[in-house]
Amino acid sequence: MNKIFDVKAIWEYLPKILEGLPVTLGLTVVAMVLGVVLGFGMAIARIRKVPVLSQFCSVYLSFVRGVPLMVLLYLSYYGIPILLRAVNLEYGTDMNVNMVPAFAFALVAFVVQETAYESEIIRAALLSIDRKEIEAAKSLGMTTLQTMVRVEIPQALVVAIPTFGNQITSLIKGTSLAFMIAVVDIMGKAKIIGGRTLRYFEAYICTAIIYWVCCIIIGFAFKWLEKKVNYRERKEKKDD
Repeated sequence: MNKIFDVKAIWEYLPKILEGLPVTLGLTVVAMVLGVVLGFGMAIARIRKVPVLSQFCSVYLSFVRGVPLMVLLYLSYYGIPILLRAVNLEYGTDMNVNMVPAFAFALVAFVVQETAYESEIIRAALLSIDRKEIEAAKSLGMTTLQTMVRVEIPQALVVAIPTFGNQITSLIKGTSLAFMIAVVDIMGKAKIIGGRTLRYFEAYICTAIIYWVCCIIIGFAFKWLEKKVNYRERKEKKDD
């Protein structure tokens, strides 16, 4: 404890902090998948200008993009129990608020945020497609669904993949705030270890290394995926 900085402590803490990695990755993957699915629906609603729904999506986007993630986490953490109690009182149910894990509160907040950002990424990608290609597909007898699946989505993926990569990198770093509502992820583990040993700096050095490595892996994965999609797109155009 007399050492100002203990290098050995970093290697000692690393395996213990890595125990929180599945929670971090779980939050990231589930929030990303749900965000893309819900965001796709919102993007289509805005592009097609669906009455009421498109206006709701615009207000939703404005609100989420204007509120810090930490506030969304607290709104979820304190708001969902209030909602469940209200349901219990209204319908006479007996849902136990205390049984809801902190992970669920965090997941709701991240999905809410991701849905907003992913919808904008998808909308921009879909709008970047040349409308002549869509019209040509419809002139060949394709339905709206067939045109979307065979023409719009493949081309939109080429545009969206780099931005998806940046967004998932931001998301995995953003999950570090989940420990503020008692989620024991990487940051949660680091805080616990730092509190026990009073070696906060060494614990957070470990945390920084883990996040850094995760972001590097994500970067390489999306670069590979981008090349794969671009190659397939060029090949299909060449065959045509």
